Parts: sequence; C-alpha cells; structure tokens
Amino acid sequence: MEEFNGAKSKFTIVSRLSEKIRRPFTLLDRYVMKKFIVSTLFFHLIIISIAIVIDLSEKSDKFGERNAPTAEVVQYYIDFIPFIASILAPLLTFLAVIFFTSRLAYNSEIIAMLNSGMTFRRFLRPYFICGLFAVGFLLYSNYWLVPNTNKRKLEFEDKYIHMPKNYGNNLHLKLDKNSIISLERFKFKSNEGYNCSLEVFSGTGAKKTLSRKINASKIVYKENNTWQFVDYKAWYINGQSESYKEGRQMDTILNLVPGDFDADIRVKDVLTYQEMEDYIKEKESEGTGELEYFRVEQYRRASSAISALILVIMGAALGSRKIRGGNWFNFIAGVALSAGYIFFLQFTSSFSINSSLHPIIGTNIPNIVFALIAVFLVKRASK
Repeated sequence: MEEFNGAKSKFTIVSRLSEKIRRPFTLLDRYVMKKFIVSTLFFHLIIISIAIVIDLSEKSDKFGERNAPTAEVVQYYIDFIPFIASILAPLLTFLAVIFFTSRLAYNSEIIAMLNSGMTFRRFLRPYFICGLFAVGFLLYSNYWLVPNTNKRKLEFEDKYIHMPKNYGNNLHLKLDKNSIISLERFKFKSNEGYNCSLEVFSGTGAKKTLSRKINASKIVYKENNTWQFVDYKAWYINGQSESYKEGRQMDTILNLVPGDFDADIRVKDVLTYQEMEDYIKEKESEGTGELEYFRVEQYRRASSAISALILVIMGAALGSRKIRGGNWFNFIAGVALSAGYIFFLQFTSSFSINSSLHPIIGTNIPNIVFALIAVFLVKRASK
C-alpha cells in the first residue's frame, strides 16, 4: 500500500510539473508559433530552392567540364543550404511573419483577440518567444554549423569551379610590425614577383622611422623563406646617416612564403567562433595581415542573429493592422524594409572595414535603427 501511495505521489508531482510547463503556452501561443514555424519553413523552402536552381544552372557547365562526381555535387548543395539560409534567414523570417500576421489581420482574428481584452503586448508574446528561438538557432548556425559546412563547400569550389590563380596584381603585405612589402605583380607558377619594394621601419609610435628600403625589378622565392632580389637598389638609414648599395642579386630571409600573396578572404567563412578568435590573436601577435574583415565578420554573425528578434517583432507590428485591399501593402513594405536593412548593413560594415569605426558599432547600427522602427510600429499598432 505504501508503495502504491509513493508511486501515486510521484505521478502527481510529474503531472503538476508537466502542467506548469504547458501553462505558459496557451492555445493562442501554440497557434501563433505553429503559424510562425510553417510560414518560415515555407519561405525558406521556396527561396532556397530557387537559389539552388539558379546556382546549378550557372555552374552546370563547369561541373561537366571538370567531371565533378554526382555524389560530390549533391554534397555541395547540401552544404550550400546552410550557407544561403544563414544569410537570408533574418529577412525571410521577417517576410514570413508579415505574411501570416497580415492574413490573421485580414481574417479579423487579431481584432477578435484584442476585443476579448488581450493587450497588444500579450499578443506579441509568442512572437517574442519565436524570435528568441530564432536568435539562438542563428547563433549556433553562424558560429559553428555554417563554418563547418563551408569548409567542404569551398574545397569543392576550388576543385571544380574556380580556375587556378596564375597572377596577383598590386599586392601589399605587412610582414611584421615593422616590415611592408609591395609588388606590382606576382607569378604563382614560377614564384616570381616584379617591381618589388621592401620597407623596414624602426622605433614605435611617433618615433617610428624608415631604417631600410630595397627596390628590385624582380624577386624570386628559393626555399625556407629565402628570397632573392634581382637588380636591386638598397638604402640603409641610421639617424642622420644614410648608405646606398646596388647589385645584381641579393638573398634575404623574410617572414613570407608565396602562398601569402594568395591570401583568400574567404577563410573567414570557414572559421568557427573559437577558430576566429585564435586566428585574430595569432595575427595580432605577428603584427601581420588585414584583420578588419575578420573582426567585422565575428560581430556580423552575432548582429545577424540579434536582428532576427528585432525583425520578428517589427513584422508582427507591421502585419497586425488590417488594410483595405488585402495584405499586399504590408508585404511590399516588408520587402522595402528588407532591402533597406541589407543596404544599411553593407554600408556600415564597409565603413568599419575601411575606417576606425569599431566593428561592434558598425555591424549593429542597422539593428539599433530597426529596433527604433520596431518600437514605433508597436506603439502605432497598439493604439
């Protein structure tokens, strides 16, 4: 009997816990969440399918020319899905929210909810929950899932799509904190560069001065970081004194290999969060590389995820008003706002890369602006 009472007590506790878990999600919450999930998946399915068809039509000739195996092509497009979805997810979610919310408004369902005594803030609760879920999923995708799938995707592109690179033009590299090399052209097949200039500085800050400069008509890679300057002219500066030397050939060791001239900016797309942090720290310690692209990418991934919540709330507020003539006006307004967001993000990100604007500010200015628009739309819709 005691065992029966104990089992009954445990069953009662489990039932109460289950009830508490279910209680926060009312019938309305589950109804809106279901609409959110179905509409979002539908928009992603349609747009991603179109993107795959367009991409396949553009690259099918290259697949045939290079005899790309069918299995690898299929795997490429499986990896292509997370890549394109991560880029479009916030905006497609925004349009999906506008679409199904406008249908709710057109069918007078929202009016019925609000007339029953529900506040507009309470109406937004399931949207807010869905937006938080979208933020979490996009953070995981942007920082871990997509970089790992991009590794296979870019490897396939280098193998079957992109032509091998033969030349590099107008190249400038920072070898360390005090050395810069510039080339007019570099030939990858023979590891030769033309019209080379090497500048070495000494000192720090305002006291940093040029200590050595070498110009050469040609530079050739030998081995073990050894480079040969051909037809060179060298200036050595020590305070007020300066010496000059020229000759046919001169070998020197540089913190440089031919592959450094083919630095692929796409490497930022294959680094997970921790890999990106380690890469930036490594390059900062070496004093090499242009790291603005990587810093902006690190913050852009987070701001893209955060934008999903802002755009979900904005879409709910924009689509909640019933407009005479149907819901097409709301949808067109959503497309216009989406285009504005993309343009704004590109502009501020480029500004962070090419100026002193901190990446966390540059990548989040669009979120701040659109958050203010969302607040305005919510206040307007709640009246």
